[in-house]
Amino acid sequence: MSKIKTKIATVKIVAKAEKKNTLINEAEVKQFIDNRPFDDVVRQFAQKEWDGQPLIEDRVYHLNKMAGLKVAIIKDNRRTWKRGLKMMLACMANGMTTPAILVLAKLVYDWGLPLIDPTSGRELTADELEGVYCVMEGHGRLDGWVNSLAYTSKQGGEPFDFHFIYRHYNTPKELGMAYVSTNADMTRTTSKDQMGIAGARSQNPYVRDYLDKIKKDGTIPKASNFWTFGRELTKEEVKKLTCDLEDAPVFDKDTTDALTQCYESFKAQFGNEGAEKIYRGVSAAQWCAERINKAKDKTAEALAIDEKVQNMSKSIYTAIIGAEGNKKKHVTKDQVIKKKLDEMMKAA
Repeated sequence: MSKIKTKIATVKIVAKAEKKNTLINEAEVKQFIDNRPFDDVVRQFAQKEWDGQPLIEDRVYHLNKMAGLKVAIIKDNRRTWKRGLKMMLACMANGMTTPAILVLAKLVYDWGLPLIDPTSGRELTADELEGVYCVMEGHGRLDGWVNSLAYTSKQGGEPFDFHFIYRHYNTPKELGMAYVSTNADMTRTTSKDQMGIAGARSQNPYVRDYLDKIKKDGTIPKASNFWTFGRELTKEEVKKLTCDLEDAPVFDKDTTDALTQCYESFKAQFGNEGAEKIYRGVSAAQWCAERINKAKDKTAEALAIDEKVQNMSKSIYTAIIGAEGNKKKHVTKDQVIKKKLDEMMKAA
């Protein structure tokens, strides 16, 4: 079979697998990895041993020729099975169109991001980072490559060529600024993802509160912005928070305390099954933020909202939970909820 026909056949197989999702499953990959460290997994497939010499810039390296290279990944990077599978299928069909980027793991760790082994998932300590490199850009493709190792070990053939370049940075801060820019400016990273990076290293209590609402309570990220900060943060503000810059946004304590009280009140009132969508959603969060931001005495306003929420009538409670929009009347669900909350505040 010619190379062109082989390529076409591979594309068809991958396309079919992507549609049916049957090429390989997560359980098979985990069984293949068997909780082994990354360098041990790679050693079974690498065609050549790494010479142990420090990586240099402006040279393209190939993992299948670097047995023994120790690689770490950033613990809080957005990684999902679906994303890794998608990367595997795309790279098996077309190869990696751009190389990944590796940096010194110690710099990433010193900047404040926890690191883990890509296959075993074990968190690495500072003492284990000598001679270790970290993926700064290309986490999804690395997951896809590990999946392809598992697949080819079972079906035969060769995993796709995971290639990368090394980038040198002099200080953890320099590395951190580059990492944030890579995520914010070159990919479709959401503000939630960016805040996740900040939360991994920032000591800012408001950043942690924002993330806790999402991770522990299931609050929508946009709603968590209003419940925590009283507004949506800009992309630039998130970058500054992540990098702990001197001009990072500072939050008014009276406002944040008032919003916290409102959040806890709504969470208590709408914590029953089927009602959580109210405190997790944007409408109530935005409504509270607008009232708190406008209030001269934010503590008094929060107390007033708290009292009304805890004692709202059954009719208003039911109307809020069952709120629906009306396209014919050009009324949205958001407008219905906010209108009912206004009625709640006016009620005796």
